[in-house]
Amino acid sequence: MVNTNEERGKELMDALRTRRAVRVFTGEPVDDITVEELVGAAVLAPSAINLQPWAFAIVRGTEHLHALSAEASRYALAHLPAGSPLATHVADPAFEIFHGAAALVVICAIDGERQSSEDCCLAGENFMLAAHAKGLGTCWIGLSRAWLNDPSVKAELGIPADWHPTAPIVLGHPSALPAPTPRKKIRIVWCR
Repeated sequence: MVNTNEERGKELMDALRTRRAVRVFTGEPVDDITVEELVGAAVLAPSAINLQPWAFAIVRGTEHLHALSAEASRYALAHLPAGSPLATHVADPAFEIFHGAAALVVICAIDGERQSSEDCCLAGENFMLAAHAKGLGTCWIGLSRAWLNDPSVKAELGIPADWHPTAPIVLGHPSALPAPTPRKKIRIVWCR
């Protein structure tokens, strides 16, 4: 049966409605071919004048990420503004910033153009939707961005000094899919 535009549209809307931030993973690895397919979907994102200003740093292994989680959490806690509601969350000894995922995919802006960060964020959403379509879970780990941009961390991970980590996303096989969360009331101003 031929998939019509209407059917594809329904599938896309279903993917948008059912994708969730996954924070509990099985620990099972995600194979390189699958990660490369997801990166291939990410780079289909639009970018300003088609500059495609992204590159990908991929950190593999649950144990490796567990060790890095401790570093990233300490860094985040030390750099959060006073009174941040995140501080209590991050200070919890049970908190693991990378959630036991199989991989951390870091989409990096590489050309220094003003809009490159936004372009990388668009690629990140493509990556997360493609992962969801394959039954995998993702979670955007924005709290790790400052840590990932620290020159010593970039050197430790092998991220080139002139790359700017923008969209850190953990990836893995979900233990369970989170329940839908209520959405806030949409605020719209019609400017006519």
